Amino acid sequence: MAWVKWMAVRKKDPAWLAFGRTLRSCREAAGKKQHEICKALDISSGYYSNWETGAKPPPEKFMGGLDRAVDADGRVIDAWEKAKRQVAAPMRFVELPDLEAAALELREYQPLLIPGLVQTEEYARSVFEDSFPGMSSRRIEPMVQARMDRQRVLDRDPRPLVILLVAEAVLHQQLGGRGMRLLRDQWRRLIGDVEAAKVRVQIIPRDTGRHYGSGGPFRLYTFTGKASVASAEYMTGETLINDPDRYRECLTSFGLLQGEAHSEAVSLRMLKELDGST
Repeated sequence: MAWVKWMAVRKKDPAWLAFGRTLRSCREAAGKKQHEICKALDISSGYYSNWETGAKPPPEKFMGGLDRAVDADGRVIDAWEKAKRQVAAPMRFVELPDLEAAALELREYQPLLIPGLVQTEEYARSVFEDSFPGMSSRRIEPMVQARMDRQRVLDRDPRPLVILLVAEAVLHQQLGGRGMRLLRDQWRRLIGDVEAAKVRVQIIPRDTGRHYGSGGPFRLYTFTGKASVASAEYMTGETLINDPDRYRECLTSFGLLQGEAHSEAVSLRMLKELDGST
C-alpha cells in the first residue's frame, strides 16, 4: 500500500515530458496517427500513449523501430538518450515515509547530520530550527513529528535492513545552541539502536585521504519485486534517481565509502567512547 501511495504522488519527469513532445512532433510532422505507430510496433494504444504523455519511458528495444515509424531520422533516439541522462523526479521530504515503508533494504550516506531515521526528537527539532531560521515553532513541530513517525519503520516486523554510513565529523557537530547534552543524548540513541539490531552504523574517519562522498548525502532503496532507486538530498527536498545507470553510480559510490569506513564493531566502540560508557 505504501508503494502505491508513493507512486500516486509522483509527478511526471520533465525529461520524459520533453521526450514525449519530441515524439509527438515527429509523428505529426510525418502525418501519422497513433494507431499506425502502434500497428508498426505491435503494441497497444495505451502503451504508446504513455510515451507521448511522458508517463512512462519507452524501453530501449523499441527505439530503432519507433524512430523509423515516425520518420524521425534519429531525432527520437537522440531525445530518448538525452532524457535518460537527465532523469530525475523532484520529491518532497513528506514522501520519504512511503519509500522507507516499502523498502526491503535502505542504505544511507550522511556527511552532514545524523540520519533522520535515528535522530532524537530534540536533535530533529534543532536541525529544523537551524535549517529554517525564523520559522515559528507552530510550523516546525509538525515537521519534527513527521520525522519521528518515519522512525516507526524500524519497529516493523520484519524490519528493513538499514545501513548508515556517517562521517565522523557529524558526531561532533553541535546544533540549536543546545551544547553537548544534545549530542550525548543522540550518541546514546545511536548506541541503543545499534545494540537492538535496528540499524547498522559505520563511521567514516576524518583522515581517509579520499572523499568519495563529496556529492552530498544520498540514499539507496531496495524493494521486493520493484526496481531499486536512489535519492540525493538538497536543502528543501530530495531528487529521486530511478535511471538504472545513475543508480549504479550511486551504488558504486556507496561501496567505495563503505570501504573507507570503520567496521560496525569499531564504530560502536567509538560511539561508546564518546559517550563515556566504555
